[in-house]
Amino acid sequence: VLEMNECSSMGIEVLPPSVNESGAHFTVIHPVESRGEGIPTESGLFHEVNDPLRGEEKEEKKSRIRFGLAAIKGLGEETVNQIIFERKREGHFVSLQDFAKRVPAKVVNKKTLEALAFSGAFDEFGDRRAIVDSLEELSRFAREVQSKQTAGQIGLFGGEGESSIEFALKNSVATKDDILAWERESLGLFVSDHPLKGLSGYFEKYGTLIGSLVETEDVGEKRTLHGIVSDVRRIVTRSGKNMALLQLEDTSGKIEIAIFPQIYDKIPKPALEMDAFLRVRGKVEERNGNLNFIADEIKVGNLKDVGKAFSAEEPASAKKKPETKAIDIRIPAGTSRAQVDELKAILTSWKSENGTKVNIHIEGRIVLLPFEVVPPENYQKELSALLSS
Repeated sequence: VLEMNECSSMGIEVLPPSVNESGAHFTVIHPVESRGEGIPTESGLFHEVNDPLRGEEKEEKKSRIRFGLAAIKGLGEETVNQIIFERKREGHFVSLQDFAKRVPAKVVNKKTLEALAFSGAFDEFGDRRAIVDSLEELSRFAREVQSKQTAGQIGLFGGEGESSIEFALKNSVATKDDILAWERESLGLFVSDHPLKGLSGYFEKYGTLIGSLVETEDVGEKRTLHGIVSDVRRIVTRSGKNMALLQLEDTSGKIEIAIFPQIYDKIPKPALEMDAFLRVRGKVEERNGNLNFIADEIKVGNLKDVGKAFSAEEPASAKKKPETKAIDIRIPAGTSRAQVDELKAILTSWKSENGTKVNIHIEGRIVLLPFEVVPPENYQKELSALLSS
């Protein structure tokens, strides 16, 4: 989640995997001037994009990052290599049927097809729900067509026999909830969207964003967090008492929430369900180099009506801060990754809960910094020296 947010702050779009664009690992898709298509380049997640936008005329032509096929749960190394090998050998797959015919039958089983469909790797061939609902038929199509290919019945007489094998997608449409659930199952996180998208301002007003917690400022302090439950572990202690460990996720990060026996029986039962939308009050702690959270109180809210979700429990201290003119920081084309990292470190050192908002102007876009800052008086001179060097 943190890496996804860093890409967003840099104006880089992160896309689900694709059988036609993804490598084994995260892949940078560079825009092509002549046709507006992408050139995939194998890369680490934060590989510097070597095609900086120059001028507003290129605003729509931005580099993107594709999830790698190896990131899909249930997809083995051999399967990934077979897909990439066939794509390089004969070109992009033009349809699901084409994929089923060309990739070896031992790879195109229902489990593999399900993993690819859930993750979005087949999205260019049709609606994700339609593909998921058609996996049984697609798997059978792959077995039959490759069986005839092996027997020499297809291709030997100009394609005779292939017409008897048919496959068509079912007529169904995926919902946003479908897509997000499948992505979390197959990739471990939300990619194409987030159920809490657009709610960061609410969470900041009535609490703290998970991704903004830092050891030097927050360990040992009481904080209020909001998010959805993305993992649940129920535990029975040696003394026979119940406790639980939750993973709470917002748009900025994830954190483990410990619910000890003394409050376990006091929390509402729905709080221990996947996708529950919670407000958690408690204390930040550090363990083995990681931050975690000890819950004192948990409330369950209604994500579909978040404006009223916790209205009865809003803290008395939650007052609207007066509007302050935002700071605008423009990152010139050609700025190196090292300079961006140094800028990030400087802004983080200025972070304050009662500071000023910062707008980052990068590659024709404006990205709001996920925290506020209180800069020194000479900050403009310092930033100018950094970004012009």
